[in-house]
Amino acid sequence: MKVVVVINRAAGGMTHGAENRIRRALHLSGLHGAEVVKLDHGDYASRMAEIVEASPDLLVVWGGDGTHRAALSAVGLSASNLLLLPGGTMNLLSKSLHGDKRWEQILQSVIASPATRVLPAGTIDGHVFYCAMLAGAPVRLAEARESFRHGDVVTGLTHLGEALGALQTLHLVARYSDGYRFTNEQLPITSVIGALVGPMSRNGRMEVFTLAHPSRVSALNIAWSSMVSSWRDAEGVAIVAADALDIDSEKGSRIPVIIDGEEIVIGSHARAIYVPEASRCLVAKT
Repeated sequence: MKVVVVINRAAGGMTHGAENRIRRALHLSGLHGAEVVKLDHGDYASRMAEIVEASPDLLVVWGGDGTHRAALSAVGLSASNLLLLPGGTMNLLSKSLHGDKRWEQILQSVIASPATRVLPAGTIDGHVFYCAMLAGAPVRLAEARESFRHGDVVTGLTHLGEALGALQTLHLVARYSDGYRFTNEQLPITSVIGALVGPMSRNGRMEVFTLAHPSRVSALNIAWSSMVSSWRDAEGVAIVAADALDIDSEKGSRIPVIIDGEEIVIGSHARAIYVPEASRCLVAKT
């Protein structure tokens, strides 16, 4: 059995000695001689595509939501050999698949009794996300958080200032469709727009939200909690089910966007589309 293990050593939850620990866990599950590929920084997508093209019998990816997104995008619906293990800071996708189990427990239970799960996704300008897309001022707040987390106070303060400025100056206009045609479903003009899919959506499709007249506190709540805690109850939040979402910058400026925790580059217009079946991965049978 050809087993390939991808480790993202730059993931927020990764600790020293990862390769030795996962080899021991594989041995306990009866798997020996695995090839271990270590990722640090760079083009995860192209590297993951190369690994998938080699057709391993089992592909284990240990990292955060961004690493998992790259793996799912590379595998798509063409294979059922991908096992995602939590090694990041939030691990939103992994928690939705496996609960709050430790990675060792997940590995053992899936290898002992594997089942295939088909995952939905969203796309925005060709980029795929499996948890959430966030556009607007909170993106700068997320950048500030990461800079502070890595000890770069100067850059963090710069991003923080940009974010607070964007709350007042960035005006995003959004329309959504609940079906096949756009009509007049325009959302309130705001500087905070998000889309949730899969584990984070409560309606089984794509869930779009905006925050009208965002304050510093409300925008910080969305950014720092990564949209998983009390933001749904915040004043001014509008939530709708959608199959497609168009976002335009009123002044023609670039729209800051994060998908599954990673920033992407888009222009002054973006379209997000819901994809009911986007990729496959392995879970334990229930």
